[in-house]
Amino acid sequence: MPDVLDEEIRPIPKNKEAERVILGAMLLEPEEALPRVVSRLRPRHFYFSAHREIYQAILDLFQKNKIPDAVTVANHLEERGKLEGVGGRAYLRELLTSVTTLAALEHYLEIVETKALRRWLIEAGGKVAELGYREDLEVERALDLAGEMVFQLADFQARQDYHLISEFIHEHMDFLEALHRQDKERLPDTVFSGFAKFDDLTSGFHPGELAVIAGRPGTGKTSLVLTIARDVAIRQEKTVAIFSLEMTKEQVLERLLCAEAQVDLHRLRMGYLPAAKWGQIAEAAGRIHQAKILVDDTPGASILSIKAKARRMKLDHNLDLLIVDYLQLVEAGVRTDIREQEIAYISRTLKALARELGVPVIACSQLNRAVERRESKRPQLSDLRESGAIEQDADLVAFIYRPDYYDDPALSSSVAETELIIAKQRNGPTGKVRLLFHKEYATFYSPAREAEVPF
Repeated sequence: MPDVLDEEIRPIPKNKEAERVILGAMLLEPEEALPRVVSRLRPRHFYFSAHREIYQAILDLFQKNKIPDAVTVANHLEERGKLEGVGGRAYLRELLTSVTTLAALEHYLEIVETKALRRWLIEAGGKVAELGYREDLEVERALDLAGEMVFQLADFQARQDYHLISEFIHEHMDFLEALHRQDKERLPDTVFSGFAKFDDLTSGFHPGELAVIAGRPGTGKTSLVLTIARDVAIRQEKTVAIFSLEMTKEQVLERLLCAEAQVDLHRLRMGYLPAAKWGQIAEAAGRIHQAKILVDDTPGASILSIKAKARRMKLDHNLDLLIVDYLQLVEAGVRTDIREQEIAYISRTLKALARELGVPVIACSQLNRAVERRESKRPQLSDLRESGAIEQDADLVAFIYRPDYYDDPALSSSVAETELIIAKQRNGPTGKVRLLFHKEYATFYSPAREAEVPF
């Protein structure tokens, strides 16, 4: 960005003195000032090009474990042929005289951050306006790009592209120690499924990761993710968003109510629920009312609209978990004659969204019919419907396998033995978890909880 812009209408937000004080503080007291500044500012935060060059020189020396005082910074700039461009050694000495104490450093950091953000708002506004003139760009894609710019600004866009391990090693060691102690209260960003064996194998769902729950139609994919959603929202008191492309919001609520109250879903819908059960429904409704569960039931939602809404949810409600039910019903919003390419685009976008929002994303997925033609009905990764990209993008893939699904329905009981097969886990082992599926309540339980369920 040039130092001199057309400011006849409105002045560009900047504060030269604040920038000078910050640079002077780092040159005067590098050991104290550097950690505080480096964790908050990047070169682009500085408006004046000379200040950006000086700050970059300080970072270069800092990365090489050299003390960036006025002499070493001057030498570094001189070696790169940039010393005279920043005002020479005389200007570096001026910077030293601009600060006498570090007491107000935080104040000046706030000023520079705020001015930089205002400049980026102006820049983003221009880019958004330019998108409006692009007739070659589909409106939905233009809105997605505009939303991405705004979300990044709201997230302050001050995060570094690089990190020194020394900056985060202590915090992550605390995280690993909490894992070792199985102290779940010390792991605020981790979302647990509520199934002890599954959480032991996976250590829960982690921010930035995409998990895929797959199974044949009718095996309980929706019931499983809603069981997880209930535990996360009610027991763990976190915020869950559910994009339900197959069921209405009322149907989602009915399933949540019946599973939480342990009452027959079919009887509730038919109006045959005994009066004595309404007390259980009322208690369950109270718990769900207190929970933070967001539901979007837009049919045929596009992946771009899901992105836009999820960003809004993150800003408004501090989202902790995002669920998409289910992946093959999402519209790609891209022009292609090959459905596999569309699914690949959707799964890649969901993975990117998980990283952008810093939350785990769970997506349900269908399996193809190949599993039914094999002697062994246990699903495998090649059974994922329409795209191998799902396997590639997902950090975790788990299959629902119910032997009773292939038996005579007349012989099946209300409780189905279920295997949750962890077929892929990027950061952990594969394995199987035994669960019980209560069909009347449309919910899953760990075998350890079997005594709690009035079968």
